Amino acid sequence: MLITRDHFVPHVSTVPATAGQLVGIHVREKLRARARGPAAGRVVLFVHGVSVPSVPDFDLDYKTYNWMAYLARAGFRAYAMDHTGYGGSPRPMMDDPSNVNPQQQVIITPRPLRAPAAPNYPYHFNTIRSDWSEIDTVVDWLRKLHRVKRVSLVGWSAGGPRVGGYVAQHAGKVDRVVLYAPGPTVEGLQVPERTEAGFPMNLQTREDLEKKRWDPDVRCPGQLEPGIRDIVWKAIMQWDRVGASWGPDGGVMRVRAATRFGWTRDLAARVRAPTLVMAGEYDRLEERRSVYEQLGAKDKVFLNVSCASHFMLWEKQHTALHVASKEWLTHGRLQNLRRGDMRVDPDGNFQTGK
Repeated sequence: MLITRDHFVPHVSTVPATAGQLVGIHVREKLRARARGPAAGRVVLFVHGVSVPSVPDFDLDYKTYNWMAYLARAGFRAYAMDHTGYGGSPRPMMDDPSNVNPQQQVIITPRPLRAPAAPNYPYHFNTIRSDWSEIDTVVDWLRKLHRVKRVSLVGWSAGGPRVGGYVAQHAGKVDRVVLYAPGPTVEGLQVPERTEAGFPMNLQTREDLEKKRWDPDVRCPGQLEPGIRDIVWKAIMQWDRVGASWGPDGGVMRVRAATRFGWTRDLAARVRAPTLVMAGEYDRLEERRSVYEQLGAKDKVFLNVSCASHFMLWEKQHTALHVASKEWLTHGRLQNLRRGDMRVDPDGNFQTGK
């Protein structure tokens, strides 16, 4: 039996719109009832990507897709956080439809926007620094709660730069790391100190997610289970009731607009914790691999998963993510490999080599 709890971790905001205010960062917890044994090495925090909040990503309550449940059954204390602007965390300036990217306002006209309007908050929502601050608050909360020195981290997509940059700066608080389809570093980019002028919010429709972002990389028979997209979109909308009421039938995802991301080669080189990098075969594989090559970790493995896209966690090969992450977070190795390349074939079998 598993226990699921929602927490709101106190945090002094560094997001410009709420800077200095005490807010609650939403954290989902999942663990085995009557979990026994020491927590050291068994506490893991998931960090979501740029558009979808944490629960639909990592705690999708459908068949075998629940990544948090898989790790919880293996004895981990599994947690997933929503950054400010997502899921159950605060969404300052995002309930005002005039704060949508002006080029996208047509999507929500006339529901709820009556006519195009200039943003009432004419700045981007955040920089990566506020994300690092929120991760640090949650990590410290977990360290205190479980009386452990270190916590393991899992980051998907844009969560990869958030996690990677955090690990580079807080090595003493981190045990092991999993980067799933991490965003690439950007040459010559400096970590932004403040937000730039603009607007705080973009929109993503279901059609944007599926037709534009997902479909081009669905290339194998049986890669997607029939009906899984209905399940996923329903879960996304359950965590954004305002977005569900905007735009076309089915609603929209409201997505923060950030000022330059700030994930640099220097930060990647400073990631020394044992790190597993995983990516789908059809998900800009060389771009993901470049992050792996730039990492400073002595122990690191790159896993190439066949017949999988950026949205592998909702595809047939989701079990590869589960199995590989459990092995890495438990032992710091994958199929006895601590450094090098592995792949998963279309049938889910692990093999050494590219």
